[in-house]
Amino acid sequence: MIIVDVLCNWYSKLYYAVSCNGQLSAQFAVFSGVRQCSCLSPAIFNVFMNVFIQQLRCLGVGCCISSLFLSCILYADDILLLSPAVVGLQSMLDKCTNVLAELLSFEFNVKVALYSHW
Repeated sequence: MIIVDVLCNWYSKLYYAVSCNGQLSAQFAVFSGVRQCSCLSPAIFNVFMNVFIQQLRCLGVGCCISSLFLSCILYADDILLLSPAVVGLQSMLDKCTNVLAELLSFEFNVKVALYSHW
């Protein structure tokens, strides 16, 4: 698929620099995420997220809130998985990991980012 090849080439050349107080840092490569400020990025992200939603729906694990059944809530680039039991949550995490590895040929970034809000 030529479109996939073009996107892979485009994303493999993703470099950024940080500007702070008028000073520009050295460029550094970015190996995850979608291009910022690109009109194509939301569409690409939605395609990937839809795969997760469909696979999680097939599990039938989630929570009933009033008359609404929810298994995941998505906002920006965050995924909130909902389950009334730890075993259900684990099956959802396993499904997400399998979807990434088998269907999308990706893996989760498990590096912890620490933020101080106080």
